[in-house]
Amino acid sequence: MENGCTIADAMNTYNIALKIIRSKGYKIFLIPDKREKYMGDFCAVKGNRKFIGGDPLRVLGLVSIWENTGDDWQSHMPEEDFYDEILSRAYPDSVEDYNKLSDKEFKDFVMDYSMFFTDVLDEKFPKSPSREDMFQLVSTFYLE
Repeated sequence: MENGCTIADAMNTYNIALKIIRSKGYKIFLIPDKREKYMGDFCAVKGNRKFIGGDPLRVLGLVSIWENTGDDWQSHMPEEDFYDEILSRAYPDSVEDYNKLSDKEFKDFVMDYSMFFTDVLDEKFPKSPSREDMFQLVSTFYLE
């Protein structure tokens, strides 16, 4: 049986991120910043490629984007706005947002949030919630 794993964005993940970046052949530098209380940005350099981010996790993410898309990374932008989709799911305006979903989309939405509540948050999740129930649950959850 698999144990599972949770990794969160925190300073205790910075060294492993830097190790992974280095293992890919990058040199890493800190670009100083004049603002008080801000160390600066991390910069990974390999050949004529530079990846700059506010912390090692961001730099590793940028390196990963490039590894998956190449130099012309902007041409790989998805047509879907995944960022807005996730925010819209978390902050619905009204139950009408859920009424617009097809039965399959709503079923998938419920399954996703069931997994999130039970596996990630370790909280109870209602059995067979209605669209109104889901609106109340999600909108209340994110407002607390």
